[in-house]
Order: sequence, then structure tokens, then C-alpha cells
Amino acid sequence: MQEWLVRENVKLKIVDPKDAESLYEQIEKTRPQLAKFMPWGESTKSVASERAFLEYCQDRMASKNLWNASIWINGHPVGMIDLHNIDLDNKRAEVGYWLGGEFQGKGIMTDCLKRLLEIGFDELGLHKIKLMAEEVNPASNAVAKKVGFQLEGTLKDEIYSAGKYHDALLYGLVK
Repeated sequence: MQEWLVRENVKLKIVDPKDAESLYEQIEKTRPQLAKFMPWGESTKSVASERAFLEYCQDRMASKNLWNASIWINGHPVGMIDLHNIDLDNKRAEVGYWLGGEFQGKGIMTDCLKRLLEIGFDELGLHKIKLMAEEVNPASNAVAKKVGFQLEGTLKDEIYSAGKYHDALLYGLVK
């Protein structure tokens, strides 16, 4: 299984359905936060549904439409980060991520995103990576800015979460 060191005790590992139980545990613990910003936050209701999602991710990775890793801290998967909507013809992709609540606010996601950008640009040969964050999600917007993403615009009513539509800020980073 491929893995990438982010910092001491933090690694990225390619997703594996065997990690469904640990990831689901983090989803359960962080559900109120996740449901606030992630459309899937309320709908992931079992270990089996998380396992099915991870199997789906593996299939999409095989077709090179997705690059997805679990975030491991101290030997346990506690979140995920990905490059999705990969367009190899135009050498671009979009970023997505989430992290268990007890690990937030410690710079972990910022470091994971920096590592993901290295993978995307250097290993996958991408030219541009985009990131979309709800305007009302200050933590996600801060992560984007900390790693050098530039604001490209606002997408009106782009994301449906917590029972309503939210504007999204679209960021881009070019190699």
C-alpha cells in the first residue's frame, strides 16, 4: 500500500476498504461539523456505506478519475483528502478533504494539503489544482490561503448542505 509521510506521526495512505470502521468512527464523532459543510455528512450512516464508498473510490482511482488517500495519525485513519474530477488532458483536478474534529485546528490539514499538492503536481503531472470551499467555512478557506491558493471567484448557491444552498469560493493554484 502506497503511503506518503506528511510529518511525524502523520501519513497519507491510498484508501482501503479495510479502513471503513475507523473512518466511520471519525465521521460519527464529527458528524455535526461534517453535516454542516459536507453534503454526505448526514447520509453516511453505517460502516457498510463507508466501505462501499471506499470501494467506489478504488474503482475511480483505477480509471484515473480520482486520487484518494486516508489521513493517518498515530497509526489510525482519521480523515481523507483527494484529487477528484481529474482531467489528464487538461492536467487539472479539484481537491476535497475532511478531518476528524479532535485533530482539527492543529495545522494537520494544511500540511496534508501541501503534501497532496506535491503529489498532484510532481507525481501526477498536473498543471492546475482547484479547491472549492463554502463561503461560511472559515477553516477551509484559511487552509486554502495558507498553502497559496488564489481566489478565482464566488459560485452562487453552489453547495447544498445543512438543508440549504451556500455560496462557494473557488480557489486555484497553478504549478
